Amino acid sequence: MKPTEFEQFLKFAEDQLSNMSDSQKIQAFTSWCKKNNTEEVILRLSSEDKGGWGRNFFFLDFTTSRIIVSKKRFLRKFLDLGYVAGMAPFPYMIFSKKLKLSNIRKQALINPSDILDNNSSNFFISYSDIQEIVIRKGTENIVRNMLGTMITSNFLTVKTARKTYNYVLPANKNGTFEEIYYWLSIVLPVKVSANYN
Repeated sequence: MKPTEFEQFLKFAEDQLSNMSDSQKIQAFTSWCKKNNTEEVILRLSSEDKGGWGRNFFFLDFTTSRIIVSKKRFLRKFLDLGYVAGMAPFPYMIFSKKLKLSNIRKQALINPSDILDNNSSNFFISYSDIQEIVIRKGTENIVRNMLGTMITSNFLTVKTARKTYNYVLPANKNGTFEEIYYWLSIVLPVKVSANYN
């Protein structure tokens, strides 16, 4: 989505947005995108397995129609700061009072089709193929770092009829377990379950 298209949404929904909760605003934005045949990234989560620099560093982009799984480029493994609770810039701007359209850097905007074109190992999972998504709180993967603080990873499982995909979500890049579960359950048109064990 281009900034001009996002401005069209803001003009369209200007009167309604002030009376909506944050979750209703995101749902209104998602509905508007679908009506206008615009695929937009709503959430982006970082996924990585522990055990070496070359192993499974992925972005999970939750768009208005699918999940796009893309391998991180080498430098992004080190410099990826993630989004606030996984929220992409345009959706976050809908309920943020501080962020302005002029503050969004061009590099922060994501075009779903560009993600798939960047690397042949990138792929997508259509929401219509998903039976269930389960997010599990990572209790067994807690480690103390050199500063003595806890590092926690959560786990995301995407179940389809043909395959099950498993991802590790580092909490320091993706927000808390509660934030991730909340936004996934608001944004996705599929069943999202939380497992706190």
